[in-house]
Amino acid sequence: MIPQIQKATAAIFIAFTFGLSTLGNASPRISSVDGDIKEGGTLTISGAGFSALNVEEVLYDHVSNQETYDTLSSGSDVPVNDGPWSEGTNIYGNQLTVVKSGDLRTSHSSAAYYGEVKSYVGWPRVLSGATNQKLYASWWFKPSQLANNGGSNKFIRVWDRSDGTATRISLTQMHMTYSGTSGNSHTSWGTTQPDANRWNRFEFYVDSGSNSVTATLNGKVVQNVNDFRKSNTSEGLSVAQIGFDPSEGNRYPNYSFRMNDIYVSSSPARVELSSSDTWDPTSKREILTPTSWSDNKVTVTLNYFSHDPSDTLYLYVIDSSGNPTATGIPLCDKCPGRPESVRVE
Repeated sequence: MIPQIQKATAAIFIAFTFGLSTLGNASPRISSVDGDIKEGGTLTISGAGFSALNVEEVLYDHVSNQETYDTLSSGSDVPVNDGPWSEGTNIYGNQLTVVKSGDLRTSHSSAAYYGEVKSYVGWPRVLSGATNQKLYASWWFKPSQLANNGGSNKFIRVWDRSDGTATRISLTQMHMTYSGTSGNSHTSWGTTQPDANRWNRFEFYVDSGSNSVTATLNGKVVQNVNDFRKSNTSEGLSVAQIGFDPSEGNRYPNYSFRMNDIYVSSSPARVELSSSDTWDPTSKREILTPTSWSDNKVTVTLNYFSHDPSDTLYLYVIDSSGNPTATGIPLCDKCPGRPESVRVE
């Protein structure tokens, strides 16, 4: 188990010189971080340019934090009549299950999702009735094998209308397909292949305002298009499916996967804890749970997840356009010689 930090309260103060070229006018700027630097502690991040985020339209599903699952035995089907997701696998596949043993990704996890062959959940309740024009999703995925035996195998589908008659975006192992206003389907070819028997981080960002869709795997861009057009509907973007949906399940009779720490939001605005002192998408990164958000103040719950709290870690704020803080703010309570304040002149 990762030890919790015992110190009750700590504060980090940063005085920025706004002429620093590394920050730039477009990046959010952090001026101070206050709070309890320990697992489960609350951090208050002050600054400017954080933009907006509706925290009511954020789902951070660690599986173990869903009260609906508390009474389920390991191996039980994910309920869709209650809980964070309103739909499961159709009649042609297997229902996603909740498992409470085995590889649960981090020492702080006590449950994960498990699927076999065709298995997924969809339509997070937090976005029911929303009109969002952006969608950001991040999730961790550990497959038992590569999805390289043919077929079109979906990891995520993003729709707006639940009947699938409007915007449709699908990320597969060999391409991304997308359609919207014109009704014509477009294809962007490129391999998206999560490694077998290890936890992989997917990220998927749709921005209707800039007509863009970007997908990353383990911090590396695997899809990036700028000719997407959302359908002219009142319904906002949502995750129609997340998991594994092969077009020909018979090609993958032994395929299984685990999935955990699914973050879905109507905006890419978020706070991340990274191992890198400059923004590096390929670094070890973990999203922190937002509890309140304004343009100049954000509160989050500190969870280390895969990080070692004795390491020097760095906070980043990402705004609603996907721009990160250019330089990370050090957050470490046990670093040798750690000063009570840090100043950047």
